[in-house]
Amino acid sequence: MTMFNKKERTYWIENYKKFPTANISDAMDNLGLRSGVVLGLHALDVYQPRTAGFAKTIRQMRRKTAFDGKALTKQASIIDTQTEYGDLLVIEATGLTDIATGGMLATRAQMRGVMGELTNGSLRDIDEIADLKFPVYLGSTSPVKSARFMETVDTDVPVFIGGVQICPEDLILMDRTGVAVVPSAHLKEVLEEAKKIKAKEDRIEDLVRVGMSLNEARQQK
Repeated sequence: MTMFNKKERTYWIENYKKFPTANISDAMDNLGLRSGVVLGLHALDVYQPRTAGFAKTIRQMRRKTAFDGKALTKQASIIDTQTEYGDLLVIEATGLTDIATGGMLATRAQMRGVMGELTNGSLRDIDEIADLKFPVYLGSTSPVKSARFMETVDTDVPVFIGGVQICPEDLILMDRTGVAVVPSAHLKEVLEEAKKIKAKEDRIEDLVRVGMSLNEARQQK
């Protein structure tokens, strides 16, 4: 059960996508909230679009049992039966960067209305995923498939990515600069603060463009 209905999800997603992650980071800092900036990962494609979505969390670990022909990652079934419009996949891979999941799962996720993926693990089929314009931040890449070596141990639980705890339904904003995570309980106040920050920055930029020094522009009321 999601915290927000489709109309509410659309409202938050579209409004947060108006702001760069820098504005959101500054807003959280101004409000005294713990930093939600995820560090240590990189964008799959530097040209991927900015995106936002609500965390659909998955925890994966190295497989504990020998491969018996049955995949225990369960990612296809999770995407097909548990995702919905506005989700953003958040996969904690517990350091498994030597094995990867690939393009077909990204294609299906995008068709289900998933907005992107954030993982400290690896992906493969990078060219295909980039062609989809499916935004991804990831730990690494690898051509080795996951079925033999990985299993999913939890969904819809708090996970840790890049030093940040991410809970189900937290909002994830990703752009070319990085990733910002906003706790669902603080969506309104962070958005309002980001609006103030961006309006001030826009005023400063306008003054600089007409010849004022940056220091002078910053001092204007």
